Amino acid sequence: MMVAAIIMGFASSAISKDFSGVITYKISYPGMDIDASMAAMMPKMATLTIKETKSKFEISMGQMGTQIQIIDGEAKTVTSVMNMMGQKFYYVETEEDINEEISEGENVDFKIMDETKEIAGYECKKAIVTVKDAGDEMQFTVYFTEEIGSQALNIDNPYFQDVPGAMLEFEIDTGAGTMKMEAISVDKKKVADSEFEVPEGYEEKTPEEIKAMFGGGM
Repeated sequence: MMVAAIIMGFASSAISKDFSGVITYKISYPGMDIDASMAAMMPKMATLTIKETKSKFEISMGQMGTQIQIIDGEAKTVTSVMNMMGQKFYYVETEEDINEEISEGENVDFKIMDETKEIAGYECKKAIVTVKDAGDEMQFTVYFTEEIGSQALNIDNPYFQDVPGAMLEFEIDTGAGTMKMEAISVDKKKVADSEFEVPEGYEEKTPEEIKAMFGGGM
């Protein structure tokens, strides 16, 4: 669950008023010490569907199920849709709800570096996001393109609110090792409005109920 939460924390940075299409990502875990059974459950691919001010990030957790995050930039809401071990539910958070989850005393620094590389046909700039909290420090290395998206609607993860475009590659230390996510294709195409609706058969719950279900770990 922790890996999925980290991955889905950047989805809305790719929303743009003039982009419609699907970005496909591959996920790897360089240097992570995991056995074969655990590796089989770790996500390996993800897709990000975008239309104007809305996005949908979908990731498969193998036998555990799927997770979808739908972001409405105009309403400033994040809807998390989960099909986990046969349980189907969703919950909605506002921008205020998400910001309240930030620990007091956390300091986030965003710095664009003098380095670029091409990813999925787009020239991307390198940036370092440093998060300091009570003496501890985490660093996120990201490559982003301003040709897709802006920071205006990046409401789902305050760590990435200053990234001025779609992140096409990033690495993060999960505590158990490194997780890497890299875009392998960007497909511009028409997207139906129905892509951003909660599927039938899902029960709505509150964020508090979800946290209780997972022992406060969400």
